[in-house]
Amino acid sequence: MSKSNWGPKSVSFWLVGVVTLLMLFLGVRGFIQPEAAIQGFGLPLHNNADRYVVFVKADRDLFIGIFLLVLMVLRMRKALLVVMLTSILMPIVDATLVLTYAIDKTPSWIHIVTALYGIIICWMLYREEKKQNIPALNN
Repeated sequence: MSKSNWGPKSVSFWLVGVVTLLMLFLGVRGFIQPEAAIQGFGLPLHNNADRYVVFVKADRDLFIGIFLLVLMVLRMRKALLVVMLTSILMPIVDATLVLTYAIDKTPSWIHIVTALYGIIICWMLYREEKKQNIPALNN
């Protein structure tokens, strides 16, 4: 297996880094400020006793952020492509939840933009992976 040259010189590396930092931020914020975190998500917290639900989301976000960070440090572009591609479903479901249950539907746009951002990153990672795997033509 050849070592990937994917890293800090690649735009897609930094775009994945933005997602990684955002997920880490959202995870930590969910534990520290659960009310603000769930409002930022787009859903109200009707009862303070229900904060544990926010902790479940914070746990999800923190895990994803740590997992993406590990894959970035190891420069595992193909694995990141698979994780990012399968993760696109999460912001789509999140947007659907906000559109279905929130009084103010405005925050749903951030989830939709996140899904589109994920699609762009996946396209870039796929293109780079495909480009690396094309054998060089020797004349």
